[in-house]
Amino acid sequence: MAKKSIAIIGEGETEWFYFDALRRDRRFPFKVAPDFPRHADMPHMLKLAERYLSEGYDYVVCLIDMDRLNQNSIEMQTYQRLKQRYGKRVLFIETGPCSEFWFLLHFIPTPAIRRFANYDQLLPELQKYLPGYEKTKRYFRQHDIYRTLIETGNLQQAMSNAESLCTLKEEHPDYVVAYSQMHEVLRLLESML
Repeated sequence: MAKKSIAIIGEGETEWFYFDALRRDRRFPFKVAPDFPRHADMPHMLKLAERYLSEGYDYVVCLIDMDRLNQNSIEMQTYQRLKQRYGKRVLFIETGPCSEFWFLLHFIPTPAIRRFANYDQLLPELQKYLPGYEKTKRYFRQHDIYRTLIETGNLQQAMSNAESLCTLKEEHPDYVVAYSQMHEVLRLLESML
């Protein structure tokens, strides 16, 4: 069986550091793109996605923080159109409000409904489990975020919590609930081994 190739495109540094650490730790054969992001917007992410599709990648994954989109109705409409246009060619992975909610799911024993409008609201809750956590290059260079989550949290619990919250979100789309589809990327990566 031929090896599959995957490009993971994140909006910011948090996603880049997490997936780069995961790639190194698990020896996964994927590219984290861009090489080092600077808060990409939708058009920039899609330009990268087009490039990786044209280069023949089997999978292109775009990681989306929903807090930013939820505050910008025009960009949200653009995002919804792009999701329909790209269909299965690009896998859009949402986390609401932001990627740090995925981190928090490693510590929550059950998938309780949480409401966080943005990173600032979520941060105090996350810092209960990751004291000193901050969304900075300095923090990520001092802490291998993937390894920290594996050693102090529970990945299987995070996967289960994420799946339950995504099901709730699908069944009740009007609920404003924190959720993450990151488990879908990890399942895809596992299937490629």
